[in-house]
Amino acid sequence: MTHINRKTKNFLLTFFIALLSIGNYYAQVPILEKPYEVSNKAKRGYLGGIEMNKEKETIDMVYILPSLIARKVKTETYTYDKDLNLLNTVKEEEWLEKVKTRYKWFNYKGENWVYNSLTASIDLSGGLVFRKKATYGTYIWATGSYYRNVKQLEKVKPKTENDLKYKFRCAYEIEADSTVLVIVGKPEKKTNNETKFFEVMSCDNQVNITTVDKFEFQYPQSVIFSAPLQDEMIDELTNDDSPRDWIVVFAPSGQFKKDADPKPTNFTYLRLSPKGKIIEKFSFNSPSNGWRIQGAYEKEGSVFLYGSAMTKDPEKKYMDKMYGDKPFVASTSADADEKAMANSTGGPGAVAGSVSAFSAMGAMDYGQTQDQVDLALDELKYTNFQVGKITDGKFDFISSPNIEEFEQKQAKPADQKKFVKFDGKKFIISGISFASSGDIFISGQDFTKKDDKRIYKGIYMFQFAPSGELKRNYGVFVDQKKKSGFFNKSPLTSDMILAKNFIQESGDGKQLYWLLKNAKSVREESHTSWGTKTTTWTPLYGFDYGSINIADGSLSEFKTFGEDEKRSFYLFNNTNSYKMANYLYFFSEDTKGGKILLTRMDIAK
Repeated sequence: MTHINRKTKNFLLTFFIALLSIGNYYAQVPILEKPYEVSNKAKRGYLGGIEMNKEKETIDMVYILPSLIARKVKTETYTYDKDLNLLNTVKEEEWLEKVKTRYKWFNYKGENWVYNSLTASIDLSGGLVFRKKATYGTYIWATGSYYRNVKQLEKVKPKTENDLKYKFRCAYEIEADSTVLVIVGKPEKKTNNETKFFEVMSCDNQVNITTVDKFEFQYPQSVIFSAPLQDEMIDELTNDDSPRDWIVVFAPSGQFKKDADPKPTNFTYLRLSPKGKIIEKFSFNSPSNGWRIQGAYEKEGSVFLYGSAMTKDPEKKYMDKMYGDKPFVASTSADADEKAMANSTGGPGAVAGSVSAFSAMGAMDYGQTQDQVDLALDELKYTNFQVGKITDGKFDFISSPNIEEFEQKQAKPADQKKFVKFDGKKFIISGISFASSGDIFISGQDFTKKDDKRIYKGIYMFQFAPSGELKRNYGVFVDQKKKSGFFNKSPLTSDMILAKNFIQESGDGKQLYWLLKNAKSVREESHTSWGTKTTTWTPLYGFDYGSINIADGSLSEFKTFGEDEKRSFYLFNNTNSYKMANYLYFFSEDTKGGKILLTRMDIAK
């Protein structure tokens, strides 16, 4: 037996205490939380918005209450100081127009409205079809949002001067202009020109079709990515309010072997304006011949492309053949909800077996939404993850680390026993964010399948250097399998809902706070629109938070906002985080809406 003298014991004790204090330092995030109650009237209304007055260092929580006077709105505003102390409560009743001018978030456009627009999609023969559609909106005063229903109307098939149908490639709806942009292949008999010669069409809601631009390739091409450009303002100004540029990426097609590009990795990047004009077009050599791009994000004038990659014999194999001819982009401009509503009922007023319902069947949208396309692609196993940065019409870098490198650079919270394994299978990419150092953080989540339902588990965050080098692969387990709805027989459980997350850098630049917004439960909600009652299931979110020490990359344990309170609190709908000085603020309520919780995170250091 080895004996340890008292001096050595004291030294070891001091050493371990020091280690514990260092661990606690990294784990501690200064949090201030204060619960309050709101009036019964506010409880029956809804939280319209949060107003941060950075000059006065005050916070207004503005509740919208129904008014008995037409064209007027009641508000009840609770004002707090930066330390979450309640300063005063103000009750007002104002004309609708004044409230709309005063608050940008007040989106009231009338009790009911109809918006006429278009959908562009593929038909059963691969051709282009335009469909008129009517979107019906009904205002729900309980939530301050519109319930939408969609009805597909007559369809139009545009043709070339030779009476051949254009071939659909990808589309982008510009709701602000009531138009849809479409890239089409221009067919020519007994040739494969529809894979080399392309036109950009713009079609308004009166089906006035205009060709706004053209481009061509030497070899056959297929579209592998099509999406509006994202940026840091996307949460404040949606594409409906301020349309972004359209990003489209082509890869060489192996469909016609004798005419194929001799280099399968010779991809092409296009950036188009919301009017359909080509702004940028250039070719580049992709390290992977199977880059499944999953996002395009603009930051300080540069565009970042990122996504999974399948790399197999890049000098010979073409991307479309590697993936078994699976599509990569949506073949309809409609989203999943619009397509489901239009195809199932024909919209408001259609009765099963009636002429209108029969006509609606003839106008059904046979295209696949991006969600449907991704369902198949998410199931595959990938060998790499690829990210690239574009500035002034060329790539600054394209980085493509393989899965083995991710395993070598994995990291986990201080109190988590196992790493979240990233094996390239069954995972979803959910977003991108940046640090002031130029480091890039890309987030995702893995899943398993149970009864054809996705069960989400570990959350990833990949850290890349400004040059594209993979630095770390962080992984956090989020176990929500025991939480579902409040005795409402919800078909959803919390672990079926994808988590969201973002980072926030500390004021002194030494810490990165990692915030995980994930579903804690599911609530049943019912709406009646056009005589039809619809039941929906709304996720109730909360935040878990931890911190990353920038110097050594260590990750603290994670805690949950409101966990010291006796009851459960969930984030208000349509709220996230609000920054003022070196503080982040979050706003939550209990399930009855009578008690609220204000949370402040000190991110100074």
